[in-house]
Amino acid sequence: MKVGIVQCKDILVPSKIPGMDYALNPYTGCSHGCSYCYASFMNRFTGHRETWGSYVDVKANAADRLQAQLRRPKQGTVLLSSVPDPYQPIEVEFGITRSCLLLLAKAHLKVSILTKSDLICRDIDVLKDLPSMEVGLTITTPSDALSRLLEEGAPPTSIRLGALSALAVAGLKPWVFVAPLGPYTHPAKAEALFQMIVDAGASSIMVDGFNFYPAAIRRVTKRLQGDPRRSLFARALANRDAYWQELEDLVASQRLPIAISLC
Repeated sequence: MKVGIVQCKDILVPSKIPGMDYALNPYTGCSHGCSYCYASFMNRFTGHRETWGSYVDVKANAADRLQAQLRRPKQGTVLLSSVPDPYQPIEVEFGITRSCLLLLAKAHLKVSILTKSDLICRDIDVLKDLPSMEVGLTITTPSDALSRLLEEGAPPTSIRLGALSALAVAGLKPWVFVAPLGPYTHPAKAEALFQMIVDAGASSIMVDGFNFYPAAIRRVTKRLQGDPRRSLFARALANRDAYWQELEDLVASQRLPIAISLC
């Protein structure tokens, strides 16, 4: 993993994501290296020649820039993060996300956090101090083995479920983003995952499908080499409309004690 130290001009930037007024990305690049990640297109804007997932740039002055930007009162919702995971492993060393959250706790902004990491539990004390917040965990498969295969730099499913439970016990009402629920996951396994998420204390579930763009197809196909689930993936590649219909039917058929919806 190549790590760089950079300076940013602004850390709080306008967001075009529905429901989010600002995005705050403490890092550029992400070491989770998820094979299906849409963000690999960011390479063209970073100046890096390395593949997405093999480098991280630390925005060392992020907290200073945020403090300066917050001097002018703002309203709305801030997303951490819109591209890289705010709690990827390098956060342990640099603490950029925590530093920014400490400042946001004094601002009149809602904070929305989405992560794949149990490191978020380190900051439960800060999260409780935020005037308005929501926290989500991305969990895509019930299988630790498949998680390690497709999301090799991220904590496996069992660790994320443990973090979900800890956040719920702390009263933070975490939600779960099952994204993507890939065509390499059998519907029965997906239903098992939904139940695991309910049992761990999620407040709601949102499901999204696999984005069949070329880079993701290549990476997933390569990582599923020799895995029996590759046949499920190949079937979806051959009939993508059927995959999406099956996904819609699966979500609609669930009878869970919490809300579940399809993006």
